[in-house]
Amino acid sequence: MPIYLCLLECCARLSKFTAMASLSHRQSWSLAVLVAVFPCLLCARADNEAPTISYRTGTSEVRVTFFATDENNRLVQAIDRNDFAVVDGDVVIRDFRSLTRSRETKLDVVVLVDASESVAPRFHAIADQVQRLISRKHSGDDLSIITFSELRPAILCTADCSAATVESKIRSLTPAGATPLFDSLAFSAGYIADRHMPGVRQVLILLSDGNDTISRSSARQALDAVIGTGALLYTINQNKTARDLKGSLALQEMAEATGGRSFSAQDDAADVLEAALADLRASYVVTYPLPSRMAGFHSLRILPKHNMNLRFHCRRGYFYDEDR
Repeated sequence: MPIYLCLLECCARLSKFTAMASLSHRQSWSLAVLVAVFPCLLCARADNEAPTISYRTGTSEVRVTFFATDENNRLVQAIDRNDFAVVDGDVVIRDFRSLTRSRETKLDVVVLVDASESVAPRFHAIADQVQRLISRKHSGDDLSIITFSELRPAILCTADCSAATVESKIRSLTPAGATPLFDSLAFSAGYIADRHMPGVRQVLILLSDGNDTISRSSARQALDAVIGTGALLYTINQNKTARDLKGSLALQEMAEATGGRSFSAQDDAADVLEAALADLRASYVVTYPLPSRMAGFHSLRILPKHNMNLRFHCRRGYFYDEDR
C-alpha cells in the first residue's frame, strides 16, 4: 500500500490522542506526536473546507459511481480493485463488496444557460453553442434547457427540444439583469429529481461565469440540492480571462464535488456533451460495507494505489441517516 494511504490511516488513529499531546510539554514524545499530527491537521482542514453534500444513505452499504482519467486527462477504460482505495471519512477502504461497470446506458441532459447581464458580451456565442449541442444529441437521450436571469430561472423547453424551437426562443432572449445562479441550480435540481429513471444518468451542463448576485439560496444549499439528485454537473466557464478567479473557482469546485468536470469557454458545449457520454461509458460502481454508523456527513475520496497519475472522479461525500 502506498505510504500516503498508510499515513491517512495513521492520521485517523493519532487524531484520537491530539488532546493528550497538549497535557505536558515536558514529555519526551510530544515533539514526535506533533510532527505526526501536523499533516493530519492539514487533512482535516481540507475536509472541513469541502462543500457539504446531501447524498443520503440509510443502508449498510455504500455505492459510489466513478470514472478515472490519466495524467493527460484521458479516460481510463479498464480499472480493477487493485488500482484504488476509497477514503470514507477517516477510514481507508481496500476490500470491496463489488466493482462493476455502471449499468447506466442513457443520458438525461439539462442545459442551464446564464442569460444575465454579466454574460452579455458572450451570449451570442453561448446561443450558438446550445444550438450545436442540440444537433449532437444522441437518439434516445433526453435534453431540456433552462435559462436564468433577473429573479428566477425559466424552462425554455423540456425533453423534446428541437433545434428550430430552441433557436427562435434563445435568439429572442436579451441578456440582462442580475444573476440568480444558486437559485437556478437548486431549481434545476428539483426539475432533475422529478425526472429520475433507473438506468439513466442525469447530467447538468451549466454555461455561466460562476458569479451569483441575487440568489436566496447559498452556494452550499445549491450544491447540496444538485448532489442530492445524483446528477453530475459539467460547467463551462464563460470567463474569457483569469481575472475573475472567484467565479472560475466556484464553477470548478461545484463540478468536481458532484463527480463531474469543468471546462473553459474555449470548449464547445457539444464537445462537453460528448465528454459526458464518454464518462458514462467508462464509469464503474464500487460498493463496500458502511464503515461507520455515525450520523451525519461522511467525506469521500478515491485515491490511486499504484499509478499516482490516475485521478478518480466521484461525489465528495454523503450523509448517513440511520432512520432512512
